[in-house]
Amino acid sequence: MVDDDGPRSSSDGELWVAAGRVSRALRSMAVISRVDGVALMLADDQGRLRAVGGSTREGLELEYAQQFERAGPAHESIAVDRPVAVTDLQRHAGDVYEHLARRAMPVRAVLSAPVHLRGGAAAGSLNFYKYLPCRWSGDSIAIAQHLARTAADLLVRLAGPPESDHRSSSR
Repeated sequence: MVDDDGPRSSSDGELWVAAGRVSRALRSMAVISRVDGVALMLADDQGRLRAVGGSTREGLELEYAQQFERAGPAHESIAVDRPVAVTDLQRHAGDVYEHLARRAMPVRAVLSAPVHLRGGAAAGSLNFYKYLPCRWSGDSIAIAQHLARTAADLLVRLAGPPESDHRSSSR
């Protein structure tokens, strides 16, 4: 395949397919959890959280802000290895949250759940957000944890061999 940047390898095509699947999954998770959006951050090879995607532009901005500040609910959820619920970014203590609130407007409430790959340490965070402040219920937290496990399953499947390889090896 050739585009304006020159030839594109089949791995580039696989990357686009994977990105599309993650994007659709995040949008579906937002609907399931009845929030305004869901975004994902994963640790790079040096353990720094990086924005992967968001169901909305505002969610992606929230992730970029957390990546830049190297702090926020996603970082906290990984540090304590459990969900972290923030009722209102604008009223949360600390300068970092003030920066996050400004940059991620209109996002106000954030619930971050750690994402564990194959039973190991947290590899990232799935972040649920609302445009209005809210207190996160126990049910919301349980749904977030379940969807974080679902996100981990999706990431493992996407990292594996293409589906056609599975089919041919089972014959």
